[in-house]
Amino acid sequence: MSDWRDRLRRLLAEPLVHFLLAGAVVYALLAGRAPDLGERRIVVDRAVAEALVQRFVEAFHRPPDQGEIDGLIRDHVADQVYYREALRLGLDKDDEVVVRRMRRKLEQAAASDAETRTPSDAELQALIDKDPARYAAEPRLSFEQVYLGADNPAIRAQAPALLRQLASGQRVDGVPAPLERVHTGEDSATIAAGFGDEFAVALASQPVGSWHGPVKSGLGLHLVRITARTASAKPVLAKVRQRVENDWRAAAVRDAQARDYARMAKGYDIVIEPGH
Repeated sequence: MSDWRDRLRRLLAEPLVHFLLAGAVVYALLAGRAPDLGERRIVVDRAVAEALVQRFVEAFHRPPDQGEIDGLIRDHVADQVYYREALRLGLDKDDEVVVRRMRRKLEQAAASDAETRTPSDAELQALIDKDPARYAAEPRLSFEQVYLGADNPAIRAQAPALLRQLASGQRVDGVPAPLERVHTGEDSATIAAGFGDEFAVALASQPVGSWHGPVKSGLGLHLVRITARTASAKPVLAKVRQRVENDWRAAAVRDAQARDYARMAKGYDIVIEPGH
């Protein structure tokens, strides 16, 4: 990495760089105003040049050669000239893309501290206590199922008679399939993995104890009886820390952005005319 730094030091002393900077000054003079120490002055010092080179290294995983460094600096100067001239001419006004991008930059600046801060256990626990259901483990279901086969009108027509047999205590074996008849203590994700999302959703609303169906799965139709539903346990911080911390950080970012916006908005006289 020291090679490109040496080349950069030599480059900053090159007449080419001086010529580029002088060209920017001439451009400013031709634009009708002499350069000053503010917006009309473009400085390519060592910090700027090193940043340009570093971005090149990150993009291409190698240091730039002398010609590439020249090009990086030329592009940087051109970017600055065009950008500042566009601002001077008001080309940023009423440009929704520019407006949105500038808003995002300010929002990101306001959120930066919140994104890096580490919350205390007390703050996370307060979030759990505020909405324990959000962080509680899902209820677990134990159920028995009888597979009837692929979904078709004939099987649907047979389902009521089979349900009556099951309700009277008779055994219905159904169609042989590589499916367990009895399932114990499974959460919705496990049920969905074996039978599909539609089946898992249907089971979530079924009462305990009686046979229901047909219930459709990714394989076909089933008759199902919920034998037990285990209630959710109270959430424990150690088990849900990452979820709670993600929620805390998202809320902290929103709060920081809201405070920053309120601070900035105080400096404006905002008028919303009638009818808008």
